[in-house]
Amino acid sequence: MRKRSKYFITIVIITFLLTGFSVSSIFAGEQRAGEYQVKAAFLYNFINFVEWPQQSLFENSPTINLCIIGDAPFGDALNDFQNETVRGKKLIIKYRSADDLRGCNILFLSESEKHHTAKILRSVGKSDVLTVSDTEESARQGIIISFIVEQKKVRFAVNIDAARRAGLKISAKLLRLARIVGAAEGKDSTE
Repeated sequence: MRKRSKYFITIVIITFLLTGFSVSSIFAGEQRAGEYQVKAAFLYNFINFVEWPQQSLFENSPTINLCIIGDAPFGDALNDFQNETVRGKKLIIKYRSADDLRGCNILFLSESEKHHTAKILRSVGKSDVLTVSDTEESARQGIIISFIVEQKKVRFAVNIDAARRAGLKISAKLLRLARIVGAAEGKDSTE
């Protein structure tokens, strides 16, 4: 029953986002907390819209390791997803330092790490890690998905070049909702 209610809540949040409701109208009075509940739901759902290479750590592990680097802005928002099964694998939330990125399938860089983005990306290299950040400019720096808050709505940008370098394929369904950023040009496109 708990799993069904989490699924329902996730669908409702995404539906509200797609139909243009603002984060503040969903979570009146607790905008910042609501923002991170929405971001947590997005992180959880990104898993279903990304294809990892056949020989990747993701494909060959019974777990999906979501690693959080820096300050943890989510509060309890990610707790609902801890140990949930996604694509037949258990989701594990890990809090790591920038010096310990081993075993991460998804790497979330909080805003507190924005000055270390280049260093973290060098550490990740061309490995098949889905990098996600809390700062808009990080997509242009090589992060694959960056959250953006526009007019109190949570959106995201996708750097397709960075995804290709990591060997990840992003679903067209997800790309339709994203702002597309080309790292090579340093410009947004409307694809």
